[in-house]
Parts: sequence; C-alpha cells; structure tokens
Amino acid sequence: MIQRRHFTVAGLAALATPTWAAFPDKPIRILVGFAAGGPADTCARLAARLMSETLGQQVVVENRAGAGGALATQAVLKSAPDGYTLLLCAFADVLNPIIRPKEATFHLPDDFTPITRITGVGNMLVVHPSVPAASVAEFVAYARVNPGKLNYGSAGVGSASHLAGELLAGLAKVKVTHVPYKGTAQAQVDLQAGTLPFMFDSIISAQPNVQAGKLRSLAVTTATRSPAVPQVPTMAEAGVADYDLTSWFGLAAPRGTPAAITEQLASALRQGLRRAEARDALMLLGGQPDDMSTQEFERYLRSESARWKKLFGDGTVRIDT
Repeated sequence: MIQRRHFTVAGLAALATPTWAAFPDKPIRILVGFAAGGPADTCARLAARLMSETLGQQVVVENRAGAGGALATQAVLKSAPDGYTLLLCAFADVLNPIIRPKEATFHLPDDFTPITRITGVGNMLVVHPSVPAASVAEFVAYARVNPGKLNYGSAGVGSASHLAGELLAGLAKVKVTHVPYKGTAQAQVDLQAGTLPFMFDSIISAQPNVQAGKLRSLAVTTATRSPAVPQVPTMAEAGVADYDLTSWFGLAAPRGTPAAITEQLASALRQGLRRAEARDALMLLGGQPDDMSTQEFERYLRSESARWKKLFGDGTVRIDT
C-alpha cells in the first residue's frame, strides 16, 4: 500500500510539471525589424550565437524590416508566450507608438516581457571644418545667429540621427533644418563635401573622418562618454542640459512568457555578454555589453517610454512623419 501511494504522488507530480520544464527543446527565433548588416542585426546575431552555446539549442535570426521596425514587433506581439519567438527590441520600439501610432499599436513595457538589454550606443555631433565652432557652446551660438540656415542630414524621418537634431533644437532653443536621406551614406558624402554643415553620425562611422581631419567632433549623444571615444564629451557635459539619446538594443518576449523561461533566457544572454567576444563585437558598434536584470530592463523601458512621450508631448521634440 505504501509503495502504491508513493507511485501515485510521483505520477501526480509528473502531471503537474509545466510543459516548458525541458525548455528549450526546439530552435528559438529572434525577429529583427531592420535589414541585415545594421547595428540591430549585428546585436541579434551576437545574442543568437551566445545563447545557442549556453542553451545547447539553435537560435536563429529572422529579419522583418518595415514600418521603422514595427513589423517585427507586431509579429512577436501575436506570437505564443512560450519563449520560442523573441524580439530584438530597440530604441525605435519606444518611439514608434508615438510617431507611428497606426502601424505600432503596442506599448513595449506593457505588451512584452523584457529579458535584458544588450548594449546602448550613441551618435556623435560632427561638423564640417568650415563651421566656426570647436565646441557645442560655440556651435549653439553660431546656430542662434543663423536661424534655419544650418542643415543637417539623417538616415530618414524618425531615425536616431533625425531625433538627435530635433532634441538639440528643442533643448538648446535653436532652429536647424532637417534634410532626410535614404540611409546615411549620401549624407556622409555631403557632410564631408561641406554641403551639409553638421550631422549626428554614428560614432564608428564618423570617427575615421574625424581622425583624418575631414570632420570635427563636438560631443556624443549618450548620457555617459563612449568607450570608443572617451575623450569626446557628452552633449550634457558640453552644456546642453538633460540631453540623452541612446540607441539601445535588447531582447523581449511576448507578455505572459513564464518567468522561469524569461530568467533562463536572460541568464544565458548575460552570461555570454560577459565574454571577451561580446565586448569586442559591441566595441565595433561604439558600445559595450550591458548587464541588466529583467527587472532593471523593465524599469529602464518604462523610464525611456515616459521620457520620450513627455519630450514629444511638451513640444521639445517635433517631427513631421
């Protein structure tokens, strides 16, 4: 009788075991809302490689570019909350519901379960050597006596390079003119030619031209200095109070994903991000590995979402989509 009772309890325990106890038992997908080869794709493929090695299961990357990244986000939003479909979330996922509400019908902190942040990278305010400014303060003064005459290029409407200029205009109370490009390649050519007087370019792209004397660097857009160019001050240090524009990348799962799975995924990725391979790969983007817990990442997402909603709401940042 005792032996039979022991068997029954064991059987009930087995029946009560969640179906995700053996997670992962099939490949995991990471959806990326941007084309292959860019920073988001690079972060996703690094995360996939690091997690595959730790989890012992294949992690694959799928690119679904479109609507400023919102296509991939909407697809993951509709996926089963089982840990097998993840989102390479990015700065754009905080902005899209604000600037593209028809395409982006989601709120990242509420509709997704954050896993961890991979890295944060910034842009660099660079000017053509003909611009009479060796600092941000001198540039702002120059812009104020030339309202609307200073054009800057960007990767397109709503891009980080666009918002960086609008944030400067709003916080420093200057009027500059945005010229959108289809990507930054031609904008960089025009900047070096002097057709554009300034631009917020990626640090990794701008720094070789700064070193060659083709451009002058004034500041980086992040809240802290970049490890790639530690000698360059932040915009806030250079006199534009409260300036912070960080293009961050992380992983998130559909809301409702079991906490045990979320923690397992976060642990695998954070473990991988501590490796030299990750540090070297992210340094090429101008960033460094993060080590946020799922709770810290969720607090960060809520803070960023509220901050940018306020910046748009009070008119500090204005864009026409």
